[in-house]
Amino acid sequence: MKIIILKRDKLGDLLLTTPTLQLLKEYFPSSTVAVIAPQSSAWILKDNPFVDELYSYPKPKTFNLKSLISLFKQLIIFLKIRHEHFDVAIAAGGEFSHRAVKRLLWLKAKRTISFVPKNKIINGISDPVVETKNGGKGCHEALRMIELLRPIIQLKKNLSLPPPYFHPPQDWLKKAESFLTKHGLQKKKYIVFGLGARREKKQASREQIIETALYVYKKYQMKTILVWTPGSKNNKDYPGDDELAHIILKGAPKEIIPLRLPLDLTIGVNLTIGVIWSARKSIFPDSGLMHFAAASPGGVIGLFAETNISPHPAQWGPLGINSSYIEAKKTIKELGATFLHRELNHL
Repeated sequence: MKIIILKRDKLGDLLLTTPTLQLLKEYFPSSTVAVIAPQSSAWILKDNPFVDELYSYPKPKTFNLKSLISLFKQLIIFLKIRHEHFDVAIAAGGEFSHRAVKRLLWLKAKRTISFVPKNKIINGISDPVVETKNGGKGCHEALRMIELLRPIIQLKKNLSLPPPYFHPPQDWLKKAESFLTKHGLQKKKYIVFGLGARREKKQASREQIIETALYVYKKYQMKTILVWTPGSKNNKDYPGDDELAHIILKGAPKEIIPLRLPLDLTIGVNLTIGVIWSARKSIFPDSGLMHFAAASPGGVIGLFAETNISPHPAQWGPLGINSSYIEAKKTIKELGATFLHRELNHL
C-alpha cells in the first residue's frame, strides 16, 4: 500500500506528526509512507526511519514574480505525486482546513482522509473523520492526528502514544560542540532559556530570566544560554526578539551567554537545535522550539498563559519523558522571579 501524508503547518506541528508516521509503519511495515510538506519544515523528516519518500514545495508569502515561480514548482511537484498513484492520502491537520482538502484532492489518491465538520459532506473525501465537539480541544494535537488513521487502522482504545521523533544530524551536534567549547561549556552542564516574540504573555521577564540563570549557576554551577531569533517583534511575517534580548543582556551577569540565530536551516536552526540537544534542560514559551526541546534528552519546561483563550497545554503541551509545563492565569510575568526554582530543583 502507498500512503501519503499532506502537512501544511510549521515546525512544531510537523514534529507532532511523527507519532502518526511511526504508527503507520508499525501497522503497515511493508507499505510506502510518503510525506509532502513545505520546504521550510520538511527538513524535520529527512532521514526519518518512518518516511520512505519526502516531497517538499516552496511556500510563497507575498505575490510577486518569485511567488509565481514557487507556485509553478508546487504544481510540478503535485503532478509528479499524482503519477505515483497513491492508495491513501491523508490531510494531517488537527482540524478541518479548506486549503488542505483542496491540495489533498489534487493528489488523486484512491482514498482520501480528512477531518470534516459535523453534518457536512465534503465532495471528494472518501473517508471523512468527523471533528469532535469543540474542535478537539482538550485532546493533544498528536493524538488528534492519529485519529485520522481510524479509517485504515483498528486503533486500540488505550493507545500508547509514541513520542515525537527527531535526531539531529552529527554535523549539527559538532557545530554545537564547537560553540560550547568556545564559551567554556560542556554537554549537559548548562541550560537553555528561549524567548518568543509571538506570544508576549507566555514570555518570561528580564528579572525572571536573570534570577533563573543566577539560581542555576549557584546551585549547579551551570550557565544559561539565552536563545532568540533576530529581528523586531513588530515584523508581521517573521517577528524577532532583538528588543527583549537587548533589555535582558544590558548589564546581565556573565552566567548568561547569548545565541542569536534565525530559524533557517542553512543559517541557524541547526546550531540552535544542536545546542538544545546537549543541554541539561531547556525552557521555552509554547512554540516550535519548545516541541524540539521536548524531544531532546534533557527535555523542556514549556510556558503557557491565559489558556482559556490561548492554546492549552492539554492540546499543545510538550511531549517527552523529561518534559513538563508551567501555566499562568494571565501572564508568565505574574508568577514572580523565582517561579522556575521548583522545576529546576532536580536537574
